[in-house]
Amino acid sequence: MSEIKSQELPIPLGNYIDLIKNRRSPYYDVVYHILKDMEMHHKEPGKPFSEVVYTINPRVLQEEIEKTIKDEKLTTVNVCRSILAFLYGSKLTGGKDFYVTTTSGGRKNYHIRVNDETFPKLQNFLFQSRNF
Repeated sequence: MSEIKSQELPIPLGNYIDLIKNRRSPYYDVVYHILKDMEMHHKEPGKPFSEVVYTINPRVLQEEIEKTIKDEKLTTVNVCRSILAFLYGSKLTGGKDFYVTTTSGGRKNYHIRVNDETFPKLQNFLFQSRNF
């Protein structure tokens, strides 16, 4: 599997990809929570995914994760960057596999098309082995 070239992404996202791959909290915890929630709500055992759009509101996600993890680094900005790093690190295509919307107040929501093609990419990125 080819690595993502650092020139392709802004520097912060490249750093977040490394933090997630190295399983650093709270960045890894954010994307792990997303993946498990997708699987729990949209995957029926023994059946393929039916295509759904999974929507992430970073502020709501942050509140959910704060119930179990207390970390001063768990901010809305870090949640948003972790989500983007997860999507780009999984080699999903913006516009095709995911898209971002902005509310009138300026907040962003992330929408992922979850299907039998995108879900394995997300899993592979999160669970690939990392040699230290």
